[in-house]
Order: sequence, then structure tokens, then C-alpha cells
Amino acid sequence: MSGPRDRDGGTSQRSQTLIVQAPESIKRTRSKAVLTTATGTQTARVHVLAPSEIVTMGRGDDCTLRFDDASVSGSHARILMVGAEYVFADNRSTNGSYVNDTRIDGAVALKDGDRIRLGPHCMLRFNIVDDDEEAALKRMYEAALYDGLTRVYNRKHLEERLDVEVAFAIRHQTELSVILLDVDHFKNVNDTYGHLAGDAVLRTAAQVMSHGLRQEDLLARYGGEEFVVVARGTAVANAMLVADRLRNSIAATMIPFEEHLLHVTVSAGVASLRDCGPRIEKATPTSVPSLKTSLLGAADQRLYAAKQAGRNRIVGV
Repeated sequence: MSGPRDRDGGTSQRSQTLIVQAPESIKRTRSKAVLTTATGTQTARVHVLAPSEIVTMGRGDDCTLRFDDASVSGSHARILMVGAEYVFADNRSTNGSYVNDTRIDGAVALKDGDRIRLGPHCMLRFNIVDDDEEAALKRMYEAALYDGLTRVYNRKHLEERLDVEVAFAIRHQTELSVILLDVDHFKNVNDTYGHLAGDAVLRTAAQVMSHGLRQEDLLARYGGEEFVVVARGTAVANAMLVADRLRNSIAATMIPFEEHLLHVTVSAGVASLRDCGPRIEKATPTSVPSLKTSLLGAADQRLYAAKQAGRNRIVGV
């Protein structure tokens, strides 16, 4: 008896499934202990715990993991390896340390997946991971913080960090300034040379500015061709000097694109926290949102004045 006919009139063979015994998969070795920050301006930050390391956590400058949160003590807690286990211990903190929402008194051995809390707000997660998982966590952290094109901080992180910086300035009665910079005639670059040329301009401008700032300064892409510098402990007069140095550096930079050498300038508006709202001496933590809005608004108004005055200049008063 003939088999079933195929479309060409031939006899097709009954299809068969070939079962192949795959070699035993190599098991991933989960041997790295990591802490992942789950709240605040450093959400998704990953810290790999070295077996010989004592990790200190707190608000103090000398802590391994520093959290600029008023509810966290200067030296709040620590993690160290005891035998084959990682142990989490509270350092007699004011607001307590928690593991899986249970306040600890002394020390406790951590298990994969444990949630750690320092005081009421600061959350972390403890995990044992392999190399691939560690790399994936770090990629997530970078995506949460950085602008994909320029590799400086993104606007979301800027907004969160500025809340912290304003609160810090109020708490310590220190100066705080912001610089809002805008690339002059950026639309002309895109219209003349194309958007890839515009991307090259933004990447180069961000790189030049990054090299001209202190480590403690924050540079973020605010949107489009605008960037913001947050300068802790800096009065408006000194921030204007910083802005002018950045302006000169960008003006002196030739940007290669295909067969062209592009040249751009920037304008900037500079404002200090002391320019805004109530006097900083009388400000309270509840003033942070309005002061942040006023600070960025003042810098934006001064940037507009710089544009109106002819561009390639700084306005700070």
C-alpha cells in the first residue's frame, strides 16, 4: 500500500522526531555575594562582597557604602564573613537595622534573597549570584542612572540627587549652586549635518564638561541639548567661574564628524540656593521640593537671559 502523496505527487515518508540526549548542563556557580541598593539616589547600585572585606554602611564619609539619608546613622551597620556565612550586624544605630522587616539586636547570618533595611527608608537586598547575574545587575544599575547617548547621569537621577543635595545644604547650612547649560544653535547642526552629527556634538560636549568638573560635582543631561551641573558647597560667584571654564573648553574643541570638523558654543544660567525662596537659614526639610523648583527655575531664567544677550555667555545674577 502506498504512502500519502506529497504536493509533487511523490510518496512522503512518515515524519520522525530525532531525540538527542543533550550533555549534562554545566551548573552555574553562584559564589558571589552582592548587595543591591533598592531605594534612594543609588537604586540598583551593586556592591560585590569580598570574603575578607568588612563592609560598613552609614552616612559617614568613611563608610564603604555611604547613604546620604538623615535617618541613617553615621556608622549604622556592617557586614563581614564569619566562617562560611555573611553576617549582618547593627552598630547601635539610632533608628535600627532590619532583616526581612524584623529588627535585629546584635548580629544575624544572611541568606540568599534577604532584605536589609537601615532605619525607616534605606533598603538593600542580599543575594548569592554567578558572574552572568552580577553583570546583568550592573547593566540594570547603569541603565537606571545614565543617559544612553552621553553616558552622563540622566534626568531622573538628577531630580533625585537634587532633592538630596538641597536637603544636605539645609541641614548643614552650606552653599549649593546649579549650572544649566544649553548648546547654542543646536538645531542648525541637526539640520545641516544630520542627527548623527548632533549626537556627536552632545557626546563630545558631555565628555569635555565631565573632565572640567570636580569628582563631587554632578553632571546630568537635562533634556535635548541641555545639561545641568550640581555643585555642592559652591557659591554662585564660584559656580559662574566653573561655568565659564566649561564654556571656554567647549568653544575650543573641534568635533570630528565624517569629513567635517564641527564647532559649537554653549550658554549657561547659574543660580544658588541662596537666591531662592525663604532664607536657607530658615528652611526646613519640607521646603526641599519648592526650593529645588525655584533653584532650577532661576537657572533657567538666567539661561534665557544669556541666549537673549547673544549666546556663548554666562548669566548668574
